Formats: sequence, C-alpha cells, structure tokens
Amino acid sequence: MINYRRPKKEELKEIARMCALTFIDYPMCNDIKREFREPGRFLYFMCEVYYVYIKAYYKKSEFFVGEDNGRIKSFAILVRPYSEEVSLLDYFRAGAFKLFKKASLPGILKFLNVLETGHKPGSGIKEHSWQLESLAVDRACRGQQLGSKMLNECIIPYIKEQSIGNEPETFITFTNTEINKKFYLKNGFTEFDYTTIQMSESAVGNWSFRMNVNPT
Repeated sequence: MINYRRPKKEELKEIARMCALTFIDYPMCNDIKREFREPGRFLYFMCEVYYVYIKAYYKKSEFFVGEDNGRIKSFAILVRPYSEEVSLLDYFRAGAFKLFKKASLPGILKFLNVLETGHKPGSGIKEHSWQLESLAVDRACRGQQLGSKMLNECIIPYIKEQSIGNEPETFITFTNTEINKKFYLKNGFTEFDYTTIQMSESAVGNWSFRMNVNPT
C-alpha cells in the first residue's frame, strides 16, 4: 500500500535523481544532451538540474511523495492558486550557478526556454488555478499505475480538502510527450491547448490540460 506524505529536506537529492531518470529521455532534453559524450555525465548533470529545480520550488509549493516499504516511488509538485512565482533569483539561491560549470550557457538557456514555453499556455489561468508542476514515478515501477494513484489518491483529494466555498477548483498541467498526453486524458483532464516548441534540430509538442475539481 502506498503511503503519501511530505518529503524531508534530506530526501530531495534522492528525489532529484528519480526525476532525472524519469525525464532524461524526454524530447525537451535533446539539445542539452548533445553537449555530453558520456551518458553517465549527462545523468549526473540532470540530477543537479532537478536538484536545483526542486529546491527552487520547495518553499513555494506543496510537495508529496508516494512511499512503499520505505522506498519513495512517486513524487509530485503542486503549485497553489495565487502563489508567488518561482523567480530566477530562487534558482540561483538554489545553486543554479553550479550548472554553468558543467554545460554551456546557451545550452542551459535553450533547455530553460523549453520549460518556460511549456508553461505559457496556462499562464493566463495559472494565477487562480492549482498547477501540477511535476509528476515523476520511479522508472523501475513503471506499469504499476503509480502516477494515476498519486493523482487520484493524493493530489486531487488534497485539492478538494483545501477548496474554499462551493465552486469547483481549476487544476491544470502540461506535458511534452504523447504518452503523457494519453495519461492525463485517461485521468480526467481535458486538453485546452497544443503548440510546438522549436529546438535546434526538431520541434517538440506541448499539450496543456485542465480539469474541474469539485470541493469535498
């Protein structure tokens, strides 16, 4: 049985590695990956990237892990409505300057541009919406429906509990892969935007989704 809880600060590096392993083959990483000849070095770099990313969001968002027999198997970042934006200063406070020693500035900026562009379709409704910023599942546990369980047993119930009044809460997210598109549609989201993000040698699809969450 999965136990959902808030992660401890000392667990963030472990979570960052799980996120890196989850997203390392996503098309948004294609440009920055070309700067690394050795897969091991690229994985190490991506672990550092996600550690900075997680630390930047840590104080401004809700974090959840799904744990089974003492092992973290899933992780999510949930951004509250009307929450303070994570700024460039937050990233540097989290140690972003260290990344420039491992990859080129243009490469890192291109990677960040893909992430920023992915957020844009939801920016108009983000202020008054809950946003699933990230959802990762241990690669060794794929096929066990842990992402769906995290959504339906942890994230959505939490939004229901936190809702104010009788009106439904808006819940949004986005993805860059067809597989995740099918995942979100299967779990009750509706697609409201599709665009492409141009990269060096190809274009990456970007899908945005929303759902209404009725209060408890």
